[in-house]
Amino acid sequence: MKQIAILLLCLMIVWPDSVSAHPGSLDELGGHFRNSDCTYVLHEPTALAKQAKTKAELVKLIQTYNSNERCKRKLTPERIDLDGHALGGKDNAVSLRLGRTYKATLTQCIDGDTAKFRVNGRVYTTRFLFIDTPESTIEIEPYGKEASRFTCSRLQKGKVVLETDGNTLFDRYHRLLAWVWVDGRLLQEDLAKAGLVEDFYDYGRYKYESRVRKALEEAKRNGIGMYGERSVAKHEQARSKTKQEGATNTAPQTESETEPTDRAPSRKQETAAFERSGLPLLYPLLGAAAAVAVYWLVRQLRR
Repeated sequence: MKQIAILLLCLMIVWPDSVSAHPGSLDELGGHFRNSDCTYVLHEPTALAKQAKTKAELVKLIQTYNSNERCKRKLTPERIDLDGHALGGKDNAVSLRLGRTYKATLTQCIDGDTAKFRVNGRVYTTRFLFIDTPESTIEIEPYGKEASRFTCSRLQKGKVVLETDGNTLFDRYHRLLAWVWVDGRLLQEDLAKAGLVEDFYDYGRYKYESRVRKALEEAKRNGIGMYGERSVAKHEQARSKTKQEGATNTAPQTESETEPTDRAPSRKQETAAFERSGLPLLYPLLGAAAAVAVYWLVRQLRR
């Protein structure tokens, strides 16, 4: 009996706190709490969530089916973001399909490659297919603001059509993936021609890949945007400075710093996130191994 008690004590000591679910994972209602302000965001309402006809009723369901005790204590109807959905099963939005085009209305321009559009009565945070523009939200990179201004100016003045493509409608951050047409022009191609695209994310075969690649090659040949001589030098200097700061900065991140925003991660960020995603599984194994080691050591000392 004493041996079992010792083993349990070891597990309690070494078991890491980080085995809890990622704050961005969805609960049984199809939503989750945003850690920065404890707002509950209903991303993909399930049949259970659709039983609620008002936000007050949804609050009761969240209190029952969500495990974030800290945020549940602060929850009020005003802290619920329906993310464009309607309660009571009244969401009349037509399901989107791959390989189709949809008329869209801009509701918010976020940055160079991300915006929110209303399609068929529902608001979608939309990640522009195939391109990465420089950062301009949490992190400010050279030409990030220029890319953001270029995109927002186009979207605010023209008629927008979204075209779905590839092998999935949404990324793992619940963003719609689409080609963006503005007054008949492909926005991704125009951004590349303006020298405001720094990279591609290529997770499949996309319809207009070659057009965008050709446009970017042209911008590089002609030294347009970030590919001018001075711009390239300035961009590399800024990237080097960012890496140095990242290497020397050991301060822990706050919740607001680690909380996902509407900014779609760049390919580099998504790769890093993917590599980190295995850590929650590793921690329990390390904890169990450490517990067994401590238990063995205690047994040896007792002999």
